[in-house]
Amino acid sequence: MNEVIENQNKEKASRKDIIKNVAIGFLSVMLVLTFFSNTIMNYSLPQVASQQISSGPVSPQVRGTGDVNAEDPYNVTVKETRKISGVAVKEGDHVEEGDVIYYLEDKESTELAEAKTQLDEFELTYEQALFSGDIPDEVISSVRNGKKSSYDSFQAELKAVKDTYEAALDADEEAQAVVDYLTQKKAYDGAGTAYNAATPNYELAQAQADQAGVDPEDEDRSEDLEKKIAELEKNAAQLGTYGDQLSFSYDQKLAMAQDNKNKTAQALKDAEKDKDELLKSINTEISLSSLRDKIATQKEKVDKLESDSVGASVKAPVAGVISSLAKASGESTAADETIAVIQVDGKDMTTSFSVPNNQAQKLKVGDAAKPQNQWQFGDDFKATLTSIKNDKTDPAGKKVLTFKIESPEVQPGQSIALTIGERSKDYDMIVPKSAIKSDSNGKFVLAVVGKSSPLGNRYIATRIDVNVEAEDDKNAAITGSLEGNEYVITTATKPVKAGEQVRLADE
Repeated sequence: MNEVIENQNKEKASRKDIIKNVAIGFLSVMLVLTFFSNTIMNYSLPQVASQQISSGPVSPQVRGTGDVNAEDPYNVTVKETRKISGVAVKEGDHVEEGDVIYYLEDKESTELAEAKTQLDEFELTYEQALFSGDIPDEVISSVRNGKKSSYDSFQAELKAVKDTYEAALDADEEAQAVVDYLTQKKAYDGAGTAYNAATPNYELAQAQADQAGVDPEDEDRSEDLEKKIAELEKNAAQLGTYGDQLSFSYDQKLAMAQDNKNKTAQALKDAEKDKDELLKSINTEISLSSLRDKIATQKEKVDKLESDSVGASVKAPVAGVISSLAKASGESTAADETIAVIQVDGKDMTTSFSVPNNQAQKLKVGDAAKPQNQWQFGDDFKATLTSIKNDKTDPAGKKVLTFKIESPEVQPGQSIALTIGERSKDYDMIVPKSAIKSDSNGKFVLAVVGKSSPLGNRYIATRIDVNVEAEDDKNAAITGSLEGNEYVITTATKPVKAGEQVRLADE
């Protein structure tokens, strides 16, 4: 009995252990699943970087760097190709008008030598063409005397010879037509005459044959045939004489027509020759006149090059500061090449740089700027804001500030960093500018608020409205419902809304 009770107790204890173990296993699984689900959820949250609110200075000054440009710089050039033998100044030197900048080799310039050679070639070609023996004397005299017929006169002369030529051509064609007509008419009429003459000859031959076959005793028949033969012989003779007379008449007409054709052909030849000679004369006169004008132009070029020819040096045409020198000793200049630049006394220097619109709004034309590194410049340094314009690369977001620079220590091409605006001031709460957000309700920051849970801390982005008291290019001074030790979100891997859970970048 006791054994039975003991076995029953053991069975009950075993069932309790099984239930306990199952419950422990279930809870363990749930715990693991909860941990992994939270971990997976955390990695799906926006990752943010945060920075604690601190105190310190905010400098609302606008800063920028730009290259100095000269206003209306004077470019020193030479009109010739010359070789530099020495440089008398260096960049930054002040020169007075007439001071030597470069020394040059004492040698005729390449441009002048080439211009003289070209002039000699023009004159030789002109003289050879003028006295080639193929040009009318009146053309030679006209060209040598500097005269040149107008195109209107050329046109009138050409029209006259052209009209003469066309009239001669029409007359020659008409004369040839007469010759052709008479030739054809003679052949036609000759053929008709020959045909008419053949008829009586045929009848005569027939009559003579009849006569030979007549009975001698038939006197009447013989007499009739004799009369007929006599009549036919008379007709044949008359037709032959008419044919000869007709042929002679046509020969006379053809001779006269051919003589007229010969005259019209010669007149046409003469007209064509006159036309060709006039065309040649006009072209020659135009060509020679053009060459003569080229010679005159080339002489003017040589005279100008000789008058503009620089001496043994290049001198400063104005007073000012040498801002750049393009040549060194031993180098050659090119015609019209800029070999030096002078910042003229009394002319302004400027510099420009771009800033965000919110910074530009704090400035106005006439504000004074200072160099960021004041130790580089003397007390007489002066920079004045002269214009505020839209930046063409970003018209909606930026402005270009232009400053007038006044300082003997500043040269064109130099890079200069300026600062303009209020001096720095200490504030109790400053945050990076990237932490400042704004919407239709105003500006705010998103503070990171931690909440404890059995599985660790959870971080919630909490909106706190703020006022921006001052800002510079990095930080902003703020006021609001803050204690001053909060952490605010500066950047995030994706947009964050107030109330959303986030994941810290360092976790």
